[in-house]
Amino acid sequence: MSCFRNVLSTILVALSSQVTLAASVVYGGVKFDVSEEDRTLVITDAKSVKDSVVDIPGTIEYGNVKYTVVGIGEKAFYRNDSIKVINLPEGLVSLGDYVFGHCSQLRSAHLPSSLSSLGEGVFYACSSLETVDFEKRGEGLSVPKNTFYDCQSLTSLGSFLFSGEVGDMAFSNCQNLAGKLDLRSVRRIGDKAFYKCFLLTDVLFGEKCSVGVYSFYGCKKLKEVNLTNPLTIDHHAFMGCYSIKNLTLRYTHQYDLSPIGDSCFLKCSALETVNILDYSGYEGGEYNPDLSVDICSLGREVFAQASALKEIYVPATKFEAYKSAPDWADYSDLLVSMNATELPVWPDETEPILEGGGDSIPDGAVDGGTVVSKPTLEGKRVIVFGDSKAEGVGNQVNGEYRSWAYYMQEQYGCIVTNAAVGGTHLTPTSLKPGTGVNGIGVYSLVNAWKTGDYALVDSSISWAHQSKYGKRWDHVQEIIKTTKATDYDIVCIDAGTNDWNNAARKLGKWEDTNPLQNYTVALKNIISTLYELNPKLHILIIPPIVRQLEYSDTTTFSDYYRNPRSELYLYEVAETMISVAQRCGADAIDAYHEMGFTASNWTSLYTADGTHPNEAGYRVIGDKIGAHLLSKMSSSELTGMAPLSPSQGVSPSGLQGKVTVVDLNGRVLRKNVDASKIADELPRGVYLLNGKKYVVKGK
Repeated sequence: MSCFRNVLSTILVALSSQVTLAASVVYGGVKFDVSEEDRTLVITDAKSVKDSVVDIPGTIEYGNVKYTVVGIGEKAFYRNDSIKVINLPEGLVSLGDYVFGHCSQLRSAHLPSSLSSLGEGVFYACSSLETVDFEKRGEGLSVPKNTFYDCQSLTSLGSFLFSGEVGDMAFSNCQNLAGKLDLRSVRRIGDKAFYKCFLLTDVLFGEKCSVGVYSFYGCKKLKEVNLTNPLTIDHHAFMGCYSIKNLTLRYTHQYDLSPIGDSCFLKCSALETVNILDYSGYEGGEYNPDLSVDICSLGREVFAQASALKEIYVPATKFEAYKSAPDWADYSDLLVSMNATELPVWPDETEPILEGGGDSIPDGAVDGGTVVSKPTLEGKRVIVFGDSKAEGVGNQVNGEYRSWAYYMQEQYGCIVTNAAVGGTHLTPTSLKPGTGVNGIGVYSLVNAWKTGDYALVDSSISWAHQSKYGKRWDHVQEIIKTTKATDYDIVCIDAGTNDWNNAARKLGKWEDTNPLQNYTVALKNIISTLYELNPKLHILIIPPIVRQLEYSDTTTFSDYYRNPRSELYLYEVAETMISVAQRCGADAIDAYHEMGFTASNWTSLYTADGTHPNEAGYRVIGDKIGAHLLSKMSSSELTGMAPLSPSQGVSPSGLQGKVTVVDLNGRVLRKNVDASKIADELPRGVYLLNGKKYVVKGK
């Protein structure tokens, strides 16, 4: 129990002899504003409180008079490093600006139903905050600017109810905030409101909502955007949302269509369909052009690098206007006319998604008379190009470096040739021999593999490999001389975490041509060279993982640091690599975000140098890359299940637990999918689920 009740009681004793109607009192290091007129207390300074669990009482009674705690003032607990749990009482109505800001140990907070006002930055940079328990069941709260900014550990908001506004950067960089958010009562979503909330999967938007700049940037698990009569959709709002498959804009009344801002869906590489549904001109089943809205205008590069985009449905009555609009010129070939009778009907949550039929497929089923084995990495031949992280620096075992590739081979049975060499970069700074360690790169290694011009990978690099540990440069050079691309099934390109620490290197643009000092062009050329050498290669691009900024700093990640030499964030390099890989038709794993390195496990998975993992870290990386490759290889291998003829009558109720999803050609599409989430996981189509045939409808 905290000291607050005793502190408050003592203050009231002191006040009992005073005539004043209001007073500011300090006791036990805690400052309060007390109003005798309405018998209320407001805590204004509690920075020195040393309790780990703070239970603030709702009322204090003295002399048969009850005093109610109604508020906590601006920065009252600011930078208090002792509190871990804060329980706020019923009757409390307001929290001031930055009241718990930078409380680095705060893990959970209980908010009462009486709370009606939040100040700015209430939980600003509370890096350990995991849960917020909110009792309010009626009208929700607006969430002002910076309220949960940089709460990296926040996973759940419980039953928090949103209303009115989500302010600028309110949840920015809440990287572990997962699941679904109901924003149907929100009318403004501020700039960077959910910036880099990587694990958000579903957002329910309200009607006539404004969506701000970079508001959902980097929400890479977000699956769909469905807006009705949006007032604004500002630039870069959904940039880098890699999982969005469908965008739907509904207009039901006579509103002007707000323009879609510049780069709004840039790098949304899974986006397949855009629906612009114009109901505004229909009245009593008849179209009235006077009631209809104008066409929806586009900013610059709205759908750039959305490589999966196939169809953009627009109203038939506006089809020609869209086709001739200058801002739609880049997408005119994707436009599809949609009549009013063709407007899609979206299923309610209660509508059945699955209809089943067919008999079970017996074990050992055959395809074309041949039993087909299940997918595996066993025996797959893998070659790895990269720098010291791919080489295994930081983990010396029995006189050799062991990287993630070693542990992937150990766990998954693939056969790995490690051609990584420390000191290389993704891009070269020169293609001339004799330029030293910084003059070579993976680009040079791959081109030397192609041309046999080993001057490209000049022996001057050998100075970095004279220790008795690790793979010496002459060994890597021998690999390049004696192997060829057709010897391998998989090639992994692993980028280092220090690639962005060079003033000469830039992200570059797709249309650039010079591979020197340019990530985009270098990676394009690497991928195209590999495909030229072996079109059947499975090319996996592995962007850099996070790193410490300073060796003595165990909490700061490169996300928050723009390198002054290159003027790049490390995550920008990672995102560029993924985008280039997808556009070139190669595979990519989001190593920067998905390897699981966080402030809480940093020291257990990294060595003291802050750049290279230790054995445990390399094992984590090897397991995740192996699992990723296995899932990708599975998509092209047969399972032994033969297609069935359609039939009717089997209920989907038999689908429970985890299911394996197979297409009608016997190819595995998904493994271990929760049966209750099939509707969210699959587009419409016919599938074999646990050996039975089902039709997915309504998506």
